[in-house]
Amino acid sequence: MRYQEQCFGDGFKEPYCLLFRDGIAALPLLAFWLLIPVYTRIVRNNEPELRAPKYFWAHLIFQVLLLVDNAVFGALYFNQSDHFLPLLRFFQVLSYANCCIWFSLLSKRRHSIHPSFCVIFLVLFVLKAVQVLILAFESTVDAGVIAELILLMAETALLSKSTKRLGENEEKSKLTPEEKSSFVSRIFFWWLNPLLKSGAKNPLTNENLHNLNQNATSEWLYTRWRDEFRKEKEKNPAKETSIVWPFIRIQKTTIISLTLARLTADCVHYLNPILLKQLIDYVSLHDQPLSFGIAIACIMFLSATTRSLLQNYQIAGMCRQAVYYQTVLSNAILHKILKLSPSARSNRTAGEILNHAAVDIEIIVHSIPYLQNMWSVPFQVTLAMTLLAITLGWAAVAGVIIMIFYIPMNFLTAKFIKLSQQKQMKIKDERTKLSNEMLNGIKVVKLYAWEESFEDQINRLRAKEVKMLRNVCILSRIVDVANAASPFLVAIGSFTCYVLLSSDENGLTPSVAFVALVIFNQLRQPMRMVANLITTLVQARVSNKRIRQFLNEEEMEKKTEVALGNAIVFKNATLNWKGIEHPPVLRDTYSILSGDMRL
Repeated sequence: MRYQEQCFGDGFKEPYCLLFRDGIAALPLLAFWLLIPVYTRIVRNNEPELRAPKYFWAHLIFQVLLLVDNAVFGALYFNQSDHFLPLLRFFQVLSYANCCIWFSLLSKRRHSIHPSFCVIFLVLFVLKAVQVLILAFESTVDAGVIAELILLMAETALLSKSTKRLGENEEKSKLTPEEKSSFVSRIFFWWLNPLLKSGAKNPLTNENLHNLNQNATSEWLYTRWRDEFRKEKEKNPAKETSIVWPFIRIQKTTIISLTLARLTADCVHYLNPILLKQLIDYVSLHDQPLSFGIAIACIMFLSATTRSLLQNYQIAGMCRQAVYYQTVLSNAILHKILKLSPSARSNRTAGEILNHAAVDIEIIVHSIPYLQNMWSVPFQVTLAMTLLAITLGWAAVAGVIIMIFYIPMNFLTAKFIKLSQQKQMKIKDERTKLSNEMLNGIKVVKLYAWEESFEDQINRLRAKEVKMLRNVCILSRIVDVANAASPFLVAIGSFTCYVLLSSDENGLTPSVAFVALVIFNQLRQPMRMVANLITTLVQARVSNKRIRQFLNEEEMEKKTEVALGNAIVFKNATLNWKGIEHPPVLRDTYSILSGDMRL
């Protein structure tokens, strides 16, 4: 369909062209309405104070001017025959009014500017610049759009310099540069530049390092996690309490924002095939305005840049969550060791406990940056196959069938890796236990000359462990190669069916071929992740189960009483160190311990 001729032939008078030129530039304003529940929750949970962020009134003035600009020029355009532009201006007036209200309410409660305002105004400025560029190439002058671009430029520049207004206690303490930096500085990590310059000139020392944020300290993280863990354990005392969900609850806001960032990045990534098709159609048609091609090229550049920023933000955030989770688990295991009951301790070897703290935590932490791929990879594959179906039609069914054949292979691989990981961890526990026993009794080992015997036993266990690791690695690489070849096989099957099933009029045109090749190329990255994702997550699941079982073990009862006179009195006591299920060691015991003491 030659919609370009309809759109550009009469000076942007068709509704599609008006939507493309003006509606897309105002689309981010919808976010102010969609985020109202989030804003409402923040307002309810925070009390208002007089301390507002820096440049508060300047921000509010620019936003009011944007409202006035849209109201004035919307009234001027109201008598036009096409009422799309006045309605769009009316929507912008309401959106900027909504923005002013929530900006005032949130700023007095947070003492800083909410990140959503920074993102929305940045996207508004970029899209408005593209709109002005289109109008310039069409030799069209719109004073309202130009005035709005200038105001958005000023507001975006002011947002890049806005930081949190600190109180007296906060100004005296040494805050991290990240807390004091602006939104733009956090996106591009500019707050790290002074530290990098110092490290380039001289070796870094502890004095050069910054203090941790309050919500990143070990005390804050473990205390919050412990409270959530206890609440969940009290709800289901007969069931093993999860160690993951308490952490998700204390970090739910950050995890949701990272998930939305990854979701947006994946959606923007698959805009390129659609834009490429529009660009090829634009080049194939003659006598088309240059502004349309420039607009598509600008949007393709912006989509790639946006995806890169969002994906880097999500990866950095997940790495930070991995460090937080490592801190929580290390503290939890340490406290559990100190509180473990004698009966539970008898079922745990020293090597097993050591592996919990050293090996299992490391495996789980290594897997956390990949957790978002659990839903991202199927989502990307679904988007790619949907675009192939739109581009190639029924020929895409061949690619779908090839992808379905990979599901049993990946499932069986995951099952084999899980079983191998469980056996490997048991052997590792036994090897660590044997090594600790040898080191603890090194005098006896030297006295009786048992070095070679212990060495042979440890080497046999290590050989079994290495054999399992080798099998897992070989299988993972085979599956990795098979998954990496899947886009190539999907391309062969889809193109073959398309050529054989299509008629002469519907041949393999450049528009279809190049767009399909771009989709196949984008499909290559998620498919290469599958093998690594399966291996990492299966190992993390095994380690998570081991730590969960350990943290749900029985603890010693905690009783504190001040004894007056006789400190301890036993009458008809039945005692046992290994729990109720074992036979008692002492029966009908009577004993008195005198003196003041604390139990």
